[in-house]
Amino acid sequence: MVAIRSNEFTKKSIDQLLTSYFIFIFYGSDKGLIFELVNQFKKRIGVLHHDQFYFVVLNALDIQENPEILWNEVKSISLFNEKKIILIKNLSAEKKVLNCLEEIISKNINNNLIIITSNEPKKYNILRKIAEKFTSILSISCYPDSHIDLINLIKEELCLDQKQISIEGKQALFENLGGDRIASRIELQKLSSYCLEDILITEKHVKDIICDTHILYIEEIIETTMQGDTYNAIIMAEFFFGSKMSPHALLNGFLQKFQLLENIYIESEFLEISIEKTIQKFEKTRIPKKRLLLQKFLQTWNKNIIKKILHKINQEIHLLRKKRSLEKSIIFQIILLISQTAHKIQKR
Repeated sequence: MVAIRSNEFTKKSIDQLLTSYFIFIFYGSDKGLIFELVNQFKKRIGVLHHDQFYFVVLNALDIQENPEILWNEVKSISLFNEKKIILIKNLSAEKKVLNCLEEIISKNINNNLIIITSNEPKKYNILRKIAEKFTSILSISCYPDSHIDLINLIKEELCLDQKQISIEGKQALFENLGGDRIASRIELQKLSSYCLEDILITEKHVKDIICDTHILYIEEIIETTMQGDTYNAIIMAEFFFGSKMSPHALLNGFLQKFQLLENIYIESEFLEISIEKTIQKFEKTRIPKKRLLLQKFLQTWNKNIIKKILHKINQEIHLLRKKRSLEKSIIFQIILLISQTAHKIQKR
């Protein structure tokens, strides 16, 4: 298998890449880096994202259902007979898609470029076997930034606004960034914009801004989940796991939110006052949206369901203490349980 690292890929000339290969597989755990590299690659070739004549996006699941979608694009020629880019997203073990790819490569149908994004192909994965079999495929590994990569990223983003950073501030960034290139870049841009009037960024700036952002993002995931939006909750959770935010903080956030709902019910019944007045006692924020959201949650979630969810979260926390390796899986199960329960309640 012809495989190189992401930093090696960016150094290679575009002419060398296009002469040697016509299929490019971007794989690995850093989804943000994959997204960034694909966009850079397109720009180097000279293709704009919105240019439908030269850039076609296909999803592996759609091709699996109807392989003709891929064949139609592969066999067609773009305007002015120039090569177009076919992007196949999220390919893993879709057999029909992999069979199509193998046929395309073996017949050397290379009038277009094919870009594939994927998780890491396991040892016996068919995509990996195809990549090992043909030299016209280049595989690019995309994993979380190393210490040196993070240093370069920090320099790149902060130098744009002519910012300097203290040694302690830089160390705090190393502790909070990494895991997902896009997430890290967004955090640095946010930091730079918040410190617009400061030339030197300190440790306090980093902790105040990035840690506060993490808390807000956790709250957003919890609210999206509790409103029954499974699709967006999963996407946000994937992004969350790509950063260095604590998975335990997310699970604890769900626990605290359902404990708050339970306490509001208990207090309301004990004092014989309305839910609205009880919310004012517990949620002292001046932001009306937060109070309205709590009211909405209490309309969706009754006492019995809250108890069941709390029991499940507590069970998972105990399991997590014994098996830390299941952290991500456990949190996804909780997100699915809560969002799907909310969706069912809302449909009644």
